[in-house]
Amino acid sequence: MKKRQISLDDYSAIMKSCLEAWNKADAELVASYYSDNLEYRDPTVPQGIFNKGDFIKYLQLVFLVWPQQKWVSKNIFPHDKEGSFSVDYDFRIANKTTSIQGWGMDRIEFTDDKVRLNHVYLNAEKWKEWIKNELKGA
Repeated sequence: MKKRQISLDDYSAIMKSCLEAWNKADAELVASYYSDNLEYRDPTVPQGIFNKGDFIKYLQLVFLVWPQQKWVSKNIFPHDKEGSFSVDYDFRIANKTTSIQGWGMDRIEFTDDKVRLNHVYLNAEKWKEWIKNELKGA
């Protein structure tokens, strides 16, 4: 049986829905958009996360520290490789004492309808400073 071809509109809808899950700060819901054999990297975990269980633990910690999440997609750029995209966005994360806002870009690759690879690039110089300052206050 041949698999149904996933359209650009389908991928866009999945990415939008996943971003809405991030905005709810729901670790399990976010992880449901990712494959079991994922590769996730961001400025906080440049070494990467490679399985869903570790990804959920990481997200739970992120959402505990930053319970307010606001990610707004601006553009989706399809790559030549099917199921591969760059996405740029604005973001704001906050807790009771700190608010961080900026912009970023992700490299995203799908296997079928699940995110297999997500490399997150945020305005990294400021990110490291913000995280360092936040950890000092903890």
